[in-house]
Amino acid sequence: MKSFKTIIGIMGMVLLCGCNNRHRHVILPIEKPELLRVEDSVRIENNCAYDMALYDSAIVLVNYCGRKFFSLFETKSLKPICSFGTKGKGPNEFQMPQRDRSTGSAEDSVLGIYDAHLVFTKEIHVRSLLRDTAVLNIQGEHTYKALRYNKDINRLNDTLYAGILADAPLGPVAIYDTKNDQTLWGEYDLGFAMPVKANPYGICYGFLCANPGKGIMARAYKYLDMIQLFSQEGRLVKSICFSEPQLPILNTQGNWPESSAVNYALGLFGTPDRFFVLRYTNPYGEIKNRTATPTILAFDWDGRLTAAYDCPRSITQFCVDETGKKIYGLLDMPDIEHTQLYRFSY
Repeated sequence: MKSFKTIIGIMGMVLLCGCNNRHRHVILPIEKPELLRVEDSVRIENNCAYDMALYDSAIVLVNYCGRKFFSLFETKSLKPICSFGTKGKGPNEFQMPQRDRSTGSAEDSVLGIYDAHLVFTKEIHVRSLLRDTAVLNIQGEHTYKALRYNKDINRLNDTLYAGILADAPLGPVAIYDTKNDQTLWGEYDLGFAMPVKANPYGICYGFLCANPGKGIMARAYKYLDMIQLFSQEGRLVKSICFSEPQLPILNTQGNWPESSAVNYALGLFGTPDRFFVLRYTNPYGEIKNRTATPTILAFDWDGRLTAAYDCPRSITQFCVDETGKKIYGLLDMPDIEHTQLYRFSY
């Protein structure tokens, strides 16, 4: 009986991971990217940002080390404005915050924050903060426990949230229906079989960004050279491949990508009109040593490639101002003394 269950489990994993090839994995060529121009850069001591975004003409960095979780910088001068968010359980404190990664309007000034450890959502009105950096009034409320252990949480509407679940995911996207208290899963179709020992979260580690207005979610993968679009119900709408789909090099245990595995997507940023992917084709060591530079790919929300930009600097975090045609970026490496915050134009 035990061996029978093992066979059934293996068959289920193979089917789960998309060997049915119902979706064509067409390879998209990238031709003649435009070179970004470095407009300005400043040295900053904050070298451990794991996310960055734009709110009301301010660059917001979300940090995983240092004394404050959030740092604000001016977009024109790149000068620091303020830092806030100490570790704790008070109204203005956090444990491990992440911002809502769904796209809002271009003028949106409300920074939505999820704190999974506190099971809390909080809102920060950046416009008020910029007027008076001494005043910080964070509004918060308890949120859904289903959002715990999720990366890249997106609010899709009043009752639907999406994220990348780290704990035993059954799909590349987890969609939480809070009204009916159930979880929907994005379709697995990666173009190869997932090994039985492999950790699906590790193989599919990456990024998620939703456009609620268009009902589409973009999913990028660190170790897979593809981007996938999903509906808010989890249906796989489109697979965009840049090379033949294949399993990354795995460690000796066969469950996680090896440190020498090629890194592809290291960032995903969405605007109301397009989403942008920070794409490398290098092992992490080359990126860390600044011997590799990325290409930033721009897509409309139908999955059509609209532009490609070669970045002249090594960066691992970025955000885009479509109105001013600016891209901001930095290299986050906690073991280096400082880093550079860049402003590029295209």
